[in-house]
Amino acid sequence: MSPDELTGRALARMVDISAVQAQHGRADVEALARHALEGDFVAAHVLPSWLPVLRPLLVGSTTNAGSPVGFPSGGSATPIKVAEAGWLIEAGVQEMDVVMNIGLVRSGELAAAGRDVAAVLSAVGGAVPVKVILEVGLLDERQLRDAARAALDAGATSLKTGTGWQGVATTPRHVEIMRAAAGPGPEIKASGGVRSLEQIRALIAAGATRFGINTAVAVRLVAEAGA
Repeated sequence: MSPDELTGRALARMVDISAVQAQHGRADVEALARHALEGDFVAAHVLPSWLPVLRPLLVGSTTNAGSPVGFPSGGSATPIKVAEAGWLIEAGVQEMDVVMNIGLVRSGELAAAGRDVAAVLSAVGGAVPVKVILEVGLLDERQLRDAARAALDAGATSLKTGTGWQGVATTPRHVEIMRAAAGPGPEIKASGGVRSLEQIRALIAAGATRFGINTAVAVRLVAEAGA
């Protein structure tokens, strides 16, 4: 999509909204589902323990119920990530994020980081889409490029810039690096600090195809984009 073609409807179908902070409870999950249905957002994400609450609220809609693995640090042991992914599949997840082990990436242990991602992707077995979170705010350009390549070599078909927990906004440069590593095919989700239509258009121009945006901000931006 060209940035100039962005409409509210098109934007909503590119945006995931979420309630994935530690303090989010049942009322927040129920409110998230209402916003997702009213706005026809492409996905709504919650922490794993809340997926059984969210999933039935979205039945019959075009909004996917999503949840993360190894969130937010990425440092869980690989067998724990594999078990969490399996549990989410059994709970009815429709799409999944997995946080790459950023400590391994920063240590230059890219093969180990790739094996961690590959194990989760193997456990999912293509049952649902999986986005690999690279946490761009903790990586320099070389590390980001290496992390993207390691994830892709492990079988990833979708990359995500961050968890939103690091307080570092995703920039067009982050997306450009990821797109250069990924080529034209894989999905790239920009998440973290996206607050304006101007940012969204710049990120699309850099190669982003999907967005994770704060729910209240997402609702506002869809309205601003218009019909």
